[in-house]
Order: sequence, then C-alpha cells, then structure tokens
Amino acid sequence: MANVNRWIEGARNQILVTVASGVTVEIGDLMFLDNSDDLRNNGSSTADNFIYPLSYLRISGASLTLNKEQVKSRFLGVAMDDKDGIVGGVDMKIPIATAGKFDFDLKPGNTVHPGEYFGPSGTTTGSDILNQKVAKTSDSDLALGYFAEYKVHANSAYCWIRTAFSNGGTI
Repeated sequence: MANVNRWIEGARNQILVTVASGVTVEIGDLMFLDNSDDLRNNGSSTADNFIYPLSYLRISGASLTLNKEQVKSRFLGVAMDDKDGIVGGVDMKIPIATAGKFDFDLKPGNTVHPGEYFGPSGTTTGSDILNQKVAKTSDSDLALGYFAEYKVHANSAYCWIRTAFSNGGTI
C-alpha cells in the first residue's frame, strides 16, 4: 500500500520510536511494539522492543483471530513518516501519532456509527493483519479506537485511535 497521510484532526501526541533496519514502514501504517517473544516470524522471534507495522505480527500457527487478540496491548499508534527497509542499514526513529482522528479503509465495507469500536483487519486465508485497514468490531478486547462518523456501506471511515499513550488510555 502506498504512503497515505490518514490524519484528519486532533492532537497527535507524537512520540519518536525506533524501527529496525530491515523493516519498511509507510505513512499511515498501524504500528505495534514487539515486547514479547514469538510475536513475529510465525512465532520464532525474540522480543526486541522495536516498532513494526501490524502485518509483522504473526504468532505461531495462529488464526487471524488469535493474531488480532495480540494487537491491542501492543498498539502504539499510526506512522506519521515512512522508512525504507534496507537490510543491513541502520535503525531509524520515526514519529508515531498516539491519538487523533484518522481516515482508514474498512475491510470489509460496513455501516458504522459514532462510538462503535474498530479493530485490526486482515485476511483469513493467510491469517495476516493489514497495515492500513480496520474492521468494525463489538469486542472491546480487539478495539483500537472508535468510529467518529455515521456512514452506510462505507469503504472508509473516520476513526479516533486509542492507545496507552492517548488521553484516557486504551478502550
């Protein structure tokens, strides 16, 4: 997916975070902190406390649902800058918005109402989480924020993100 500035409004409460040299990040990617062993590489990774786009989160033999359940407690926010993943390059700091209103694509398309939760979206065939798409959810354990508008059969919607760093913390 191409770099997309998804920020609409609101205080972004940006923090600078470190991304490992071989990791590609695009503006608008939803990001997580790798703070536990076995979160990446199909469960064969060591926690390195670097930041990754959600597509890197893939635990051993997990279904899409199990992968989604790992996101909320590690969700940091939205990438506000990009980084090319050059293997053998240098680690780089990029700004992450930990709060604010963003325009995200919905997968699948859906009717949404203000205050309803959104969480990570993905593909059930590969159990992969998508970096810049969200899905409506009623499960607060999966919620990364809530919708900010009413839209019928929407392919995208405005969303307020909620992280441990945002005012009020996570949902």
